[in-house]
Amino acid sequence: MSVAGSSVTAMSTNNDILSALDGIEAGLRTLARQPLEQLRPVDQRALLLRVEEAEKQMAAFDRRLLRTLVTGPKPVQFGDSSWADVLARRLRISVGEAQRRITEALHDEPRSA
Repeated sequence: MSVAGSSVTAMSTNNDILSALDGIEAGLRTLARQPLEQLRPVDQRALLLRVEEAEKQMAAFDRRLLRTLVTGPKPVQFGDSSWADVLARRLRISVGEAQRRITEALHDEPRSA
């Protein structure tokens, strides 16, 4: 594949990811407006299970994204900062929490689709 073709593929992939994330955010806004108290308890429990599964899938995606980020090029635009320092600043979390997330992401086994 040519460099130009590679760039187009990367742009397409980025657009696909951003579109999917836009869909998730729109769905979350819709969910936030729903009157949950009108649901039967059995339906509330079923929703709780689905939300739990969605959270697990998002957490797995987050770990995969973080693993890809920290195993790539060093964050040179931030000087000699470590990825933990960069993430702590960007995500407004402690350096310890950032390091914990990095460690978890690096030790999480990638799963095949």
